[in-house]
Amino acid sequence: MRRFTVFSILTPLLYSLLAGCAGSSGPIDPYVQKLQWLDAADPQADANQAVKQNDLRLLGLATREVNIPGVNKEDTLKYEERCGVHLIEGISDVVRSDEHLRLMQKARSYALKYNAIIKQHCKP
Repeated sequence: MRRFTVFSILTPLLYSLLAGCAGSSGPIDPYVQKLQWLDAADPQADANQAVKQNDLRLLGLATREVNIPGVNKEDTLKYEERCGVHLIEGISDVVRSDEHLRLMQKARSYALKYNAIIKQHCKP
């Protein structure tokens, strides 16, 4: 009888452990989720649309300090005051995974292209 009791206790536990492992890759990092839109984004089209809507804010990356790709560090404050800055959500000074790193690099590239167009319309 004791053998049956141990087996009946362990069987559900084993099933739950196996079920938990099957096909589970864990939750998606919220920082990665916030940046996934970049995979389908077109910085030129997005910047041109922003210009049409008179939204001349440059895109910035919030790491240890605000970085505006395509703007010299000395000119950052001038552009911030004149044009404004929109920070891309999901950027961090901590790299959380390989996917997060890939998307942060993509964000920087996107912002460089986007800001080049915006800078033609907003000069400090």
